[in-house]
Amino acid sequence: MKIVTTFHQSSSVLASVKCQLSSRDVEHLVVAKSNRIDVYSLKPHGLEYKCGLELRGIVTSLKSVPIHGSSRSNLLVLLSHPDPELIFLSYTDNPSSGSQLSVKKELSLYERTPRPAEFFTDVVVHPSGKVAVVSCYTGKLRVVKLKAGNYDEDFDVVLRELNLLGLDFLPLSDDGYALAILHVDYQEHVQLLARDISLGDLELSSSPSLALNPTTVLDKILPHPLDFSLRLISVPPQLEDEGVEEYRGGVLIIGGRKIMMYELASTLGQEKQTRKKRRLEKKRDADAEQVEVARAKEKEREVKPRKVEGSVDWPWSEVTAVCAVDPLVPRFLIGDSFGRLSLLSLESVKEKGLILVPLGETSPASSLTYLTSQTIYLGSHFGDSQLLQLSPTATSSSDKVTVEIPPEIKTISAATLSGPSTSKGKARETDEDSLPRDPTKGTVVQTKGSFINVLENFKNIAPIVDAILVDTDGSGERQVVTCSGGGNRGSLNIVRNGAGFLELASVPGLTDIVNVWSIRDDVDGIHDSHILISTLQATQLFRINDAGGDTTLTYIKDTGLAENSGLVTDVPTLALGNVPRRVNHGQRTHQHSQLVVQVTKRGARLLEYDNVSMTYHTIGEWEQTGCEVVVADVNASQVFLAFKGGRLAGLVIEDRGFRLSINNAVGPEISAISCAPLDPAKQFSNHLVVSYWNQKTVQIFTFNPQGLVPAATTPPLPAFARSVLLYDFQLEGEENHYYLLAGLADGTVAYFSWNMKDKQLGDKKIIPLGHAPVSLAEYQIDGKRTVFAAGNRATVFSWEKKRLHNSPIMLRDVVTATALNTASFKSSLVLATPTTLFIGRVQELDKMHIRSIPLGLDNPVGIVYEPSLKVFGVGIARTEPYRIGGSHHTQYSFKLFDHITFTPLANFHCKANYERLGAVATFAPVIDGRSTPLFCIGVHVDSGDVEPTEGRLLILSASSIEQSKTSSLQMSLVAEADVKGCVYAMSFITDVVVAAVNSSVMMFKIKSSEGIFSLELLSEWNHNYLVASLATYGDRIIVGDQLNSVSLLEIFNGKIRNIARDYGPRWPVAVEASDKDTIVAANFDSNLMTFKLTRVLERPLLECDGNFYLGDFVTKFIRGSLNSESAKNAGLEASHVFFSSSGRIGVIIEVTEPTLSLHLTALQRNLAGAVPGVGGESHTKFRAPKNKKGRSDADPAAFGFIDGDFVEQFLTHLGSLDDVEKIMAGHSDPERLTMPIDEIQAVLENLQSFH
Repeated sequence: MKIVTTFHQSSSVLASVKCQLSSRDVEHLVVAKSNRIDVYSLKPHGLEYKCGLELRGIVTSLKSVPIHGSSRSNLLVLLSHPDPELIFLSYTDNPSSGSQLSVKKELSLYERTPRPAEFFTDVVVHPSGKVAVVSCYTGKLRVVKLKAGNYDEDFDVVLRELNLLGLDFLPLSDDGYALAILHVDYQEHVQLLARDISLGDLELSSSPSLALNPTTVLDKILPHPLDFSLRLISVPPQLEDEGVEEYRGGVLIIGGRKIMMYELASTLGQEKQTRKKRRLEKKRDADAEQVEVARAKEKEREVKPRKVEGSVDWPWSEVTAVCAVDPLVPRFLIGDSFGRLSLLSLESVKEKGLILVPLGETSPASSLTYLTSQTIYLGSHFGDSQLLQLSPTATSSSDKVTVEIPPEIKTISAATLSGPSTSKGKARETDEDSLPRDPTKGTVVQTKGSFINVLENFKNIAPIVDAILVDTDGSGERQVVTCSGGGNRGSLNIVRNGAGFLELASVPGLTDIVNVWSIRDDVDGIHDSHILISTLQATQLFRINDAGGDTTLTYIKDTGLAENSGLVTDVPTLALGNVPRRVNHGQRTHQHSQLVVQVTKRGARLLEYDNVSMTYHTIGEWEQTGCEVVVADVNASQVFLAFKGGRLAGLVIEDRGFRLSINNAVGPEISAISCAPLDPAKQFSNHLVVSYWNQKTVQIFTFNPQGLVPAATTPPLPAFARSVLLYDFQLEGEENHYYLLAGLADGTVAYFSWNMKDKQLGDKKIIPLGHAPVSLAEYQIDGKRTVFAAGNRATVFSWEKKRLHNSPIMLRDVVTATALNTASFKSSLVLATPTTLFIGRVQELDKMHIRSIPLGLDNPVGIVYEPSLKVFGVGIARTEPYRIGGSHHTQYSFKLFDHITFTPLANFHCKANYERLGAVATFAPVIDGRSTPLFCIGVHVDSGDVEPTEGRLLILSASSIEQSKTSSLQMSLVAEADVKGCVYAMSFITDVVVAAVNSSVMMFKIKSSEGIFSLELLSEWNHNYLVASLATYGDRIIVGDQLNSVSLLEIFNGKIRNIARDYGPRWPVAVEASDKDTIVAANFDSNLMTFKLTRVLERPLLECDGNFYLGDFVTKFIRGSLNSESAKNAGLEASHVFFSSSGRIGVIIEVTEPTLSLHLTALQRNLAGAVPGVGGESHTKFRAPKNKKGRSDADPAAFGFIDGDFVEQFLTHLGSLDDVEKIMAGHSDPERLTMPIDEIQAVLENLQSFH
């Protein structure tokens, strides 16, 4: 049994809309991702997130539904196949309960027999908010009547136009409804017509509507219409100043080589057509031959190309998004697949024609939404979504053209467009650089500089084409590197989860620091005034000069003002801290003071700070002759000292000295102690934590009049502790969360939960932080109590999601740290490394951190990491922007990037306009007795739509060069082998290259003779249709046949032979091994599958033992886990990481205990019955395996997988006893869960740690 969870949610934006959702005077932006809707409010400072809603299905369209008689709107969401559905949502904004989206109606559109719409699946809403029309099946539409923004009733209508390309309502002035329809007829001609909707008769008109004259769009305007998305946009009528109608309204066809505008038929024209129809009707009783001739002529007139009322050349690539700027002034923003954004103006269209103005470059837009005050939201699938602001003047260099326009497109200058209009006589006709005389031909304006300001970027890593999981520094912290983006936004993205760190200042030159403390002038002071550092030889004190501006540190030497200082500086300091003055006036109280306790190997010293002389004076000491203190700790009223030999002493801080309160007998040698109070408001601690050198244990003591009383002891740890802490991670308003933490000498942190009442320690958990000893420091982040742990790596422990969570930080080799708070460095840390001291601040715990390396037009298609060279090898596909319908070429190359800076180091180009790169890999075979890192790439000759028949397997080596100023490596081709097809995938078994070439699997061995490399074909296995995915495990090969299923092969005596295969039509697109007998795969229909090698009648067979609908297209599996900490945990083991085209990163976790699998399956079943979802009939049916051919009642439910994101929702219901009881009880006694609630909680909290 496997659990599927999400590490990074889908980030691709599919649709967006602006509307007013609440009764308050606040406008909202609603953003749709693949399975989620997010709502933002528009604020002066930007977008403010309000709420979100997860959906069971794939969002294909999002529309607002105006509420008649109100400024408010509701939302309408269309879910795509295989289970199309309309969801009506309303928004509530309650100051007490917060904002939320609620479902008003779920309307299933699923039908068994019709064929899904091939080119256009969408919903259009009439501006009145009374009617919506849905297209999701061929040959029919669903018409939905709306009332007050919600569902009223619906009915189906027959659509005679089968190959629908676009749909929109015509802007009619009366109460009628007519649909503009763009389609491809049986002769492959694009036609535009309209049909009236009769709500009373529940049908579409059988003949075209008279409101729009039918026409055929020429092929030269819309070349290959089925290869690009066309958009049909309704244009409202325009009125002159006197109120006389100037432009009757119509439709735009956007997406071809021209933007075409068609006007609605005039009243006289409609009356003329009506009379013609009446005459035709009268001839029915006449001669039948004459009637047929008349009808043929009428049909001919319908498909005849008509003159357009306006057009303008479209100079760029495929249109991907269009939005209206202002409903009153017809202007539209248009974005293409290479991020070119332009403005189309229809203002005074009868006089000026269509005017197209380029604005600049952005991410390739999948949605455009005009917000307010020239501000635009751009949603993107291939790049970061953006919040943009348009500027009336160029915001960048005006010497460079805004967007390149092909030379065959005639343009005018921006100055001509903005200049005063000339007279209408012949003088204007002779002006070559002016608006055209014929306004139907339109104008393209050539501008310079960019008119776009990017206000905010929203990170997007979709689509993930390839990815790797690497530990570049050997620290154990893995990070994901993805090949993402497209168009002009190709990128590499480094993804990790953890805390951010902002370095604020550094003090170089301070070396060999072993400990550091910050202290204040006054115990009740807000800001720290000094930093004290200790080396193995001495102690140094620095004063912080910080008035909120420039901050400096002054080193206080043992001369001048500090000459008579009582502070000990000639030996290392073991403990230091501000303490209050203890006064006894009938009862002991603590008062503010300027006292400080310093502990060295000689003993404890009580010091008082003098503000005038800025020195410390000794007012009390405690020493024992002949005894050396080895470790110590201090709190507000207590000092604990551990002496060499194992003796332990406890001191109470008095007014002007110390009083011995505990004098423990000699015991084991002590390595670390801690007396930090669990309650930070208290001046003393009731517990003492002690660790021992030889026993490798940590012990918790309590106090009584006789001395120390053991309360709990840990089991033996992997190493002795160098730092210990008993800490309460309590959040405000919650119960206490006590934990014992131990930083060990081997570079790990061990921690245990602590039950104070029962004096019991919970299960041990180990977090690796490298190999250097780990130090612990209390730290507060935005008021949250945390613990900072540092060794070779660093992490922050905090209470998150009802469990103790650690957030890794990108810091290396921190020896020690302490909290610091000054006017300039609030809530900061002072950290010491072997070579420097620096100050910084931890930010955003448990946050996804994504570092993007922009590559522009270089789109990465494959990536590998070579650890010996410390480089990433990336396959690149570069396509220069082109005009739609024109020729274009893609140049492929293979580049090496530095593993830290991602600076390009070397480049290998495939043959221009000839070879396409198919797969990349790296390996290090042993050649001539030494490991030789090599890169292997597969290329093939592009043969258009025909299956490739020529290809090459190339072996590249990288060597250092010193002459080049721009590169430190040089790649050279050392070996190659011709193959008969495309190399779709590659892997390795020891030193053998395994390649998938068309329908075959081939094995090559690299050989070397006198320094010359060659590739030798060892074996070939050809029993498939199209091998597009490949994986290896040991000597076994997993083959994914994209047109069939999965096979398991092995190498036997140097040859490839078949072990077993699955014979079902699975259509796999990605495969990976779990072990030598188990396979995980994903297919075209967004299902996850697992296969296990079994034997039936002594015959090996691949049995499908898991099938689960993911709802996302998986592009890559990687065997392993995201971090070493969560590789194994309480019956769970991370097995794979997967990546999808929507930007999702998921984790597959193996449940290793069979009984736990049964409990989690039962929990998922009961949750599905008790927790309602949005979209689909139920969670069970939603996760059932699906295919594009539809489903039946006989289809099985999902098996072999558990929806981890869904079962984790149980934790959100723990605050409601009624909900928990409902889930635990199920629908009957046999469904009652037998696993205790606290155990379920513990398992789910462990599950969360995997992602």
